[in-house]
Amino acid sequence: MGNLKEEYDKIIDERKKIIAEMKKLEENKIIKRYCELKRQNKSLYNDQLSLYKNMKKEEYAACNHILVYSKIDHDEYGNHTYESCGCIKCGLDNSVLNGARDWLGGTQKIMYDYLKENYLSSNFGGIQTGILCDIDLAQAIYTKIKNAYPSIDDTTAIKFFKYSLENIRNVKVNDERKVSRAKRLSLDPNFKKWYSSDI
Repeated sequence: MGNLKEEYDKIIDERKKIIAEMKKLEENKIIKRYCELKRQNKSLYNDQLSLYKNMKKEEYAACNHILVYSKIDHDEYGNHTYESCGCIKCGLDNSVLNGARDWLGGTQKIMYDYLKENYLSSNFGGIQTGILCDIDLAQAIYTKIKNAYPSIDDTTAIKFFKYSLENIRNVKVNDERKVSRAKRLSLDPNFKKWYSSDI
């Protein structure tokens, strides 16, 4: 017990010295300015984050969703199938509801909160395509179509999407070409979920 108390007291003394030195440094004009800029930056970051959340929620609310099955899970007994769907236009994907919120990334948490706030079930409406496709791949294809034809309507976009996806899945290419294809679609070069069986 004595050794632990000595170690504890030693740490307290070291911290007191550091705090005293920090107080002296805070009197320096440059360091004062740095600390003020750091506070301002943190405040602006929080404002930016709040606005981003609201922008994403508005985007989800305004979108006439085009949905693909983004994931299909089965329980361990095979009795239940859980289908998740995602929008190829805005990226809203109800698969985020399948896990704990704390494990999600920033944008996924926004999706999670939006779906929890606005829908009693995981069905958030929209045009069901019935296609099983990784949401990142689906969005990448849709983005390419939308860039080529900015005024395209949803019905035609879905036709183009189906054709493009079939073409990707039916044309066999080697691993090097898959990497090149992924880069052209702005996906990670190691992207692997090209086929419905990969989902």
